[in-house]
Parts: sequence; C-alpha cells; structure tokens
Amino acid sequence: MYSELISSSIAEGGPFASKTSYVKLLRSVKRETLKLIETFVDKAEDQPHIGKQFVQPMMDPILGDYARNVPDARESEVLSLFATIINKYRGVMMEDVPRIFEAVFACTLEMITKNFEDYPEHRLKFFSLLHAIATYCFRALFALSSQQLKLVMDSIIWAFRHTERNIAETGLYLLLEMLKNFQISEFCNQFHQSYFLTVEQEIFAVLTDTFHKPGFKHHVHILQHLFCLVDSGALTQPLWDINALGLTAYPSNTAFVREYTIKLLGTSFPNMTVTEVTQFVDGLFESRNDLSSFKNHIRDFLVQSKEFSAQDNKDLYAEEAAAQRERERQRMLSIPGLIAPSELQDEMLDT
Repeated sequence: MYSELISSSIAEGGPFASKTSYVKLLRSVKRETLKLIETFVDKAEDQPHIGKQFVQPMMDPILGDYARNVPDARESEVLSLFATIINKYRGVMMEDVPRIFEAVFACTLEMITKNFEDYPEHRLKFFSLLHAIATYCFRALFALSSQQLKLVMDSIIWAFRHTERNIAETGLYLLLEMLKNFQISEFCNQFHQSYFLTVEQEIFAVLTDTFHKPGFKHHVHILQHLFCLVDSGALTQPLWDINALGLTAYPSNTAFVREYTIKLLGTSFPNMTVTEVTQFVDGLFESRNDLSSFKNHIRDFLVQSKEFSAQDNKDLYAEEAAAQRERERQRMLSIPGLIAPSELQDEMLDT
C-alpha cells in the first residue's frame, strides 16, 4: 500500500514530489519496514525454517514492487535486504538469483550509471548485492545469458572507474573474485575469450590514470592474476580472434598477450619508445610469480612516466607505509610504558 501511494504521488507530481513531507513520511515507513525485515533475517536462529516459511513468500512482492516503481521511489534497502539474505542462506538461494537479477539489476544500473552523483546509497548497496552473489551463488552466473553477463561485467568496470574510492575498491575486489572463480570453472575459456583483453585494457587505463592511484594495490593484484593465468594451463583456447587471424597466428597465448600489451601501452605512453615499453612488458612476465617484484616493476614504470613524475605518488607506496607503521607500533608495544594505557584502550575500542 505504501509503495503504491509513493509511486502514484511521484508519477503525478514529478521528481519534486519525492521531496514533499507526505512522500518522505511514506518512504520513511517503508524503509524502516525493510530494515526490520533485514534485521529479522540476519538475526534469526532457526535458519532453515525462516528461509522456507518467510523469505520465499516475500520475494515476489518486494522484488516486483522494486522493478515496477519509478526510480525515485525505489528504496536502496531492498538491495541491502537481498544482499543480507544471500549472505545468510548462501547456496540455498542459488535458484532465486536469476529472479533477483531480473528484478533489480538492469533498472538499478540505469539509475546509477547516468552520472557519478545520483543515488549514492543505491550504488554501494548494489555492489554489495553483486558481491554476495559472486561469493556465495557464483554458479548462478552461469545461468545468465551472454547479454546479462556482459551487463555484470560492464557494471564492475563502471564501478572501478568511479571517482568515489570505496565504490572503486569494491569493483576491483569484486572483479578479482570473479576472475578467480571463472578460472577454476568449466567456462574458463569461454569467459576469458570474451573478457580477458577488455579487463586488461580497463585495468591498465585506471592504473595509468593518476586520479586512481589509491587503487594501485588492487590493480597490481588483478594484473598479476591475468599474467599468471595466460600460461598457467587453465586456458586451452586462443585469446585472439581466430576468425580474423587464424588458429596459428600466434604460437601461444603468452606471445599474443605480450604483443597486445606492448601495443596497448605504446598508445597510452606515446612519449616512451617501443624499446622501453617492450622492456616493461617483458619484465611483467618475468616477475609475475613474485608479487613484490611485480608490484615494484609496475611502480617504477609509473613513477618514471611523464604522467606520474611530477606528482605526489605516496598512494603508490601506501601498502608499504602501512606495514612500516604497524612494525613501529609493534616495536613500541614491546617496550613497557612507551604507549600510554589510555591509547591502548582507545585501540581496543576501535577494533
């Protein structure tokens, strides 16, 4: 009833109707109801009984309402609720993922991808839901059509391009989990033939964008995964377009990815010579099995580039700086009296 009143008010009064006290009051009641349901599901102890008797019957009314509503009447708490349900019941929800996907995915993406500012709560909760699906119901993604899977990948790419750091980091973390899961699945070849080059290109794009320096650690992990995967034996089919180039165009996927990466970075760094770019790419393959060396090799390349050389690059060293602070903290803790008891109590409260 509340949803119908909200939707009709916004449909009749336009976007400004959502700012009226009447609609705000209705939405407040609806949000609190959804939060109450989420808390109940999260805290319930008799999980099998609750999952069967309570969760299933409420799915259609809530999902259907979300899908039918105008964008300004869709509550982000719906996304949060189903993320909690999947986190709680995990694989039991496998068969319901397509229904959840159909109801919330496309319409939410349409809301949040128009710009980087509108519907901030929907952004975070949308990717929390996607992360829950990828973590506990990953095999449900196999049932998606190629168009739907592309929508998933496009949304992840959009996330790690985002200007808000927590959304970008969520997208990067989610991407790495997806790559790891697909690597050990029976769809490894099919997935990477479609998305390996796209992912590599997009990660290099944000890696070489000075605005995205805070995500450096995640960029490195994803690139290391890709460069290790390419000759791990998991890929048994060519990554290049065999229809255009033929089956024997390259002796191996490693040779193809090496050439592709050289061309890609040569375009991104026109001020660098082919020799410099080639040496960097060869170094990626040589150091790919040692994360520390791999990271240092990429960082050295970025710092020496024209785009990064004149900037403050402390974000590229954030992981090492955090480790150094932790070592210093442990050293101080080992010396009695060096840290005041009040500071130790504050730390305990923070954790």
